[in-house]
Amino acid sequence: MFKKGLAIFAAVFVLFAGLLVVKPVQAATTVTKYVTATTLNVRTGPGTTYSVVTTVKQNQAVTVSQTQGTWDKVTVGGKTGWASNQYLTTKNLAEGLKTVGGNKQLILVTANGYNTSSAEIRTFERNSLGKWVPVLTTTGFIGKYGFATYTNMSEGGKRSPIGRYAIGTTFGRYANPGTKMPYRKITSDDVWVDDPTSKLYNTWQSRSKTQGQWKSAENMNIAAYTYGFVIRYNAQRTPYKGSAIFFHIGSSYTLGCTATSQTNVVNILKWLDPNKSPVIIQTPIQELNKY
Repeated sequence: MFKKGLAIFAAVFVLFAGLLVVKPVQAATTVTKYVTATTLNVRTGPGTTYSVVTTVKQNQAVTVSQTQGTWDKVTVGGKTGWASNQYLTTKNLAEGLKTVGGNKQLILVTANGYNTSSAEIRTFERNSLGKWVPVLTTTGFIGKYGFATYTNMSEGGKRSPIGRYAIGTTFGRYANPGTKMPYRKITSDDVWVDDPTSKLYNTWQSRSKTQGQWKSAENMNIAAYTYGFVIRYNAQRTPYKGSAIFFHIGSSYTLGCTATSQTNVVNILKWLDPNKSPVIIQTPIQELNKY
């Protein structure tokens, strides 16, 4: 009887062990979703009776790690909580934009409102079905005092322009890092004229050849411009409306440009393709529907 009991126990143990083998622990997966409501509360638990941890704005991205009925567990801005998933969608920010019908590459620079220098930078590319596919999502910086409309832009205002812009010449202080876009290597003689009274306002010039034709110009041979590209803002060169608006390397606020790490800048330069009509849109996240 004792031996029979041991045999039964051994058989059960083997069966139980076998079940453990065939049912491994599943790794947690996450998905990015975007807020569809004007504002959305993130709470400490899956219900409206829980206290609010933080509030997110329309079109902001959150990372979803768990779903419980009509509530998603989300992480945003370093905070984790629960949000109603009826106001969240997996549709990416590029889908539904009305001003990029002729473009196949898009750089989207967004900030939470007008008065912050912190920004999110996303790149998208259309696939063979015409759908926008996310390529890169990272952080970056804009002007010290945030964004400004064209009406409020001014020379020396330290704000970055909102709007949709073509991408101009790519540049760098070294050899072409691999971009297909027109590339210009910076020399110690290169300047960007920022004198609103000059006929050369908002243009790239040779210091030695144009000396005397302007009262002020920005030196191009600096670390921030190790790699970058021209954002074609104020291409009509209206005096006092702002000049030298670039996408370049940086780790803090700019004086009106858009900046991110050198790795990001180089990767974006390599990705850009003139045959895909790349474009950049800069806007507070709350006003993305204008584009």
